[in-house]
Amino acid sequence: MVELAECFGPVEAELNALEQALGRELRTDSPALQSLVRHISAYAGKRLRPALVFLSARACGSAPTAEHMKLAAIVELIHTATLVHDDILDDASVRRRVPTVNALHGNQVPVLLGDFIYAHAFAMSVELSTPEASRVLARVTKICCRGEIEQVFERFDFDMDEEAYLRVIEAKTAELYAASAELGAHYAGGTPEQVEALSRFGRLIGVAFQVIDDCLDLIGDEAVVGKSLGTDLEGGKLTLPLIRLSSLLDGAERAELQKLITDDGVEDRRARLAERFELGAALDYSFQRADDFIRDATRELDVLEPSPARDALKNVAEFVLCRKK
Repeated sequence: MVELAECFGPVEAELNALEQALGRELRTDSPALQSLVRHISAYAGKRLRPALVFLSARACGSAPTAEHMKLAAIVELIHTATLVHDDILDDASVRRRVPTVNALHGNQVPVLLGDFIYAHAFAMSVELSTPEASRVLARVTKICCRGEIEQVFERFDFDMDEEAYLRVIEAKTAELYAASAELGAHYAGGTPEQVEALSRFGRLIGVAFQVIDDCLDLIGDEAVVGKSLGTDLEGGKLTLPLIRLSSLLDGAERAELQKLITDDGVEDRRARLAERFELGAALDYSFQRADDFIRDATRELDVLEPSPARDALKNVAEFVLCRKK
């Protein structure tokens, strides 16, 4: 299994400096906000999106600049804002092994906190040398919100197919991965071909990341993953493994699956699902689809000259496929 250290080696110094940059950006004289910022600092995860900014720059032949540091901070702040809001949508109680903001303060505070972080990130983007980042990130945020809204409206829609599912996750998850790689390349002076290829690379690994995430939501270990699991099932979100499972069942079994998902008061719905239905084939299919996306993603890197950064990007793709958390 690929370890993150193998992915991040060429940009380790930049990622270490990013932690200090994020601390400076979110510093505030409001005691209430400072308390919240301190709490969500525990949400720090794999830093894949900022790593894509830095690695894409190096893969295009340029050392990351101060603008790349700002871009990396911006995409990580936008990602953090989406996590704060996602926990409300999912009624999640744990994120990175700490209580979610909504579990501690109800829904009003995290709505405002997420908006505060979004606003700060976009204020940072207008300080860059060109408006390209603001333009791309505004597009990304609009698409991400559209995807989340579509997913809400498609809850408990048992006619949802794989194509509709992929459209939703490409919008709500993969678009920010695509923007991270695209902007890293653009601000490094990458050729149009390189910028476009890296954008496609980011989008494809983002789709794969979400497919794996949706599998872990059904079979992952909360102690390993570090967040509330089973929230998609509880919320009636038809993810790829459930869509595939449904397609493999006969009419009576499909009706039973739908009842398990829709009935109120079902205790430990995730455990009940695993007890009643054989999930192996549906999960195998989902993992294979994630593998397909990763293979497509790595082919996009052929436009780049051989380098440690290109190798690291391939390792990022492998890590996304093999991760357990």
